[in-house]
Amino acid sequence: MSKKENGTSENPRHAPPKGARTKEQELLYDPNIPTPSHAEYARTMANNVPTGTLCTTSTNPRGYPYGSFVTFAIHEGNPIFLISALAEHTKNLESSSKSSLLVAEGGEGNPLALGRITLVGDCSRMSEEEVESARKTFLERHESASFYVDFKDFHFYKLTVNSVRYIGGFGRMSWIDDSGWFDAEPDPMSLFSKDIIEHMNDDHRDAMVDCCKGLSKATDTSDAVMTGIDRYGFEMSAITPDGPRPIRLAFSEQVLTSEEARMQIVSLVKEARKKMA
Repeated sequence: MSKKENGTSENPRHAPPKGARTKEQELLYDPNIPTPSHAEYARTMANNVPTGTLCTTSTNPRGYPYGSFVTFAIHEGNPIFLISALAEHTKNLESSSKSSLLVAEGGEGNPLALGRITLVGDCSRMSEEEVESARKTFLERHESASFYVDFKDFHFYKLTVNSVRYIGGFGRMSWIDDSGWFDAEPDPMSLFSKDIIEHMNDDHRDAMVDCCKGLSKATDTSDAVMTGIDRYGFEMSAITPDGPRPIRLAFSEQVLTSEEARMQIVSLVKEARKKMA
């Protein structure tokens, strides 16, 4: 976990605010509160998104980058693929294992404001000893692959990650080395985040406005929407006279379930309203 300043955002959460230039705007929340590291964000994205673009070095025409849309699963920290020997990218990998996998978030708004990661490493066919566990992992993620998993021309490949480029949107980017990648864990709240965000935005916007007013410097907030939640806290886009402004609040302790998150949010709302009384 890092204690870093998040870039300013609106809904979608990584976009810069409208109005005054970002660099001229005061951050309206404490930048030192617990926040997921870039490695944690990256591992969570790779765990949640089941497809990507596998980039290999083409053999025909030789030497050019070649991108292929693929399904993948994360197995022991590395992306694995079930690919046909007839595919161009498989032929390319037999010539050179150097490759990368681009994984991107989906969402509304400016696509460049959404997150994406590029996993860089060497991709090669998995050994027979590795295939059994890889098969289980892959089929749990892609049940439809059971139709062709036993075809003789399909084989499991693994991209062994040696570095990762993380881009979380405007102004949020870094390189992650292999130790940072493998030490990080996907956020457990990603399983529940969509439902929690929808519930809060549909039924409890008044509570989020109070949190912005009572627990941040956005005391002139007129409306607010939740834009993200993780084990350490949650993020909102506060509507102010200066336009949408990002607000992040931290939980008093890490949460692992939706019920634990609910209790922490209720506690923060009570704290905010007490301060405003």
